[in-house]
Amino acid sequence: MHTLPAVLGLDFGTEAVRALFVDLSGRELASAAVPYAHRQITHQLPGTQRKLPPTFALQHPADWLESATQAVIAARQRAQLSAEAVIGIGVDFTSCTVLPTTSDGTPLCVLEAFAHEPMAWAKLWKHHGAQSQAARLSRISHARHEPFLGRYGGAISLEWLFPKLLETLECAPQVYHAADLFLEAGDWVVWQLVGIPPVVPRSTCQAGYKALWSAADGYPSHDFFAAVNPGLSDVVAHKLSGILLAPGTAAGGLGGTRPGQYLGQ
Repeated sequence: MHTLPAVLGLDFGTEAVRALFVDLSGRELASAAVPYAHRQITHQLPGTQRKLPPTFALQHPADWLESATQAVIAARQRAQLSAEAVIGIGVDFTSCTVLPTTSDGTPLCVLEAFAHEPMAWAKLWKHHGAQSQAARLSRISHARHEPFLGRYGGAISLEWLFPKLLETLECAPQVYHAADLFLEAGDWVVWQLVGIPPVVPRSTCQAGYKALWSAADGYPSHDFFAAVNPGLSDVVAHKLSGILLAPGTAAGGLGGTRPGQYLGQ
């Protein structure tokens, strides 16, 4: 086994995750890709008879951890690296993929009470169920002359965070109210890797592009969300808690759970 310092990159895509090891000069040492067991969930919820509308695209969070585990093992064996040689891990994820969880990071979809509810599952970036919600967010943003519109070409995409949260609130309010957190999938993976700290790490890259956040202004205001739907007014305080970290900032040391511990396996 080699002991030269190396770093691991985890690239979570639409249907698979790739693990890549590089040395400190950027030379690729080895990689491996492993498909998700459920790929994209577009027709029927796993383990149920619940059919999905054609605009839906969901994922199973257990797939992310299990596929990543297999990919890392395979790539590290190919690179002949000792575990001690790995000095850093970077994560990227197709966004905006949104997961509702409890306060300890448990995805709602793995709880028996919500397994049959599509809104409790991870909404993949290409989930297009929130068209009317995105249109309303854009319309009200224009009516209020919200300054963030200038950063996004004057429109809010149905693939972004707040249309998907509003869709959940309006189509499955029991899921919205049961969720202590709504997380970008990439942030959730990082949270699992560093353990369950008091504060949830959130990427400014994903928040700035898909969640209408900026370093200067933060998220949109309470009044804006109240104008969209009164039930959404406290979404930032009640559903998006955490610390925002710029890309490249260490979220913590490796100390997370074993894959599956928070997924009922």
